[in-house]
Amino acid sequence: RRVAQERCEEEGDVVGFKVRNYGKSNGQRTRLKFCTTGVVLRRLIIDPDLDGITHVIIDEVHERHVQTDFLMIALKDVLARRPDLKVVLMSATLDAARLSDYWGGAPHIAMPGRTFPVTDKYLEDLLAESA
Repeated sequence: RRVAQERCEEEGDVVGFKVRNYGKSNGQRTRLKFCTTGVVLRRLIIDPDLDGITHVIIDEVHERHVQTDFLMIALKDVLARRPDLKVVLMSATLDAARLSDYWGGAPHIAMPGRTFPVTDKYLEDLLAESA
């Protein structure tokens, strides 16, 4: 929703989404679709070459999940047949060199950034502070 709003577009038109059995998109007009890992894996079953897809972006790769690991294995197989497909893996904390090696020496880009301190606040603490 946020991306569609930032582009001043209707949700489900050029920017769509798909989560399990619910989603909004407009066929060929949708150019960017946010999906869960499971949705992409199901797409691979019916369309093993991901025809019509130009890029696959996986965020939070460091959060190791079986589905994400399986998706990366499947995408490596797709890339053997579709070298034009672009796969972008994003992580704030992953060992980039190790992942690059897995993908055959794929380049990686480090984006400098800052971390900000996070303080956990619990309702009980806030109530005690406000009393």
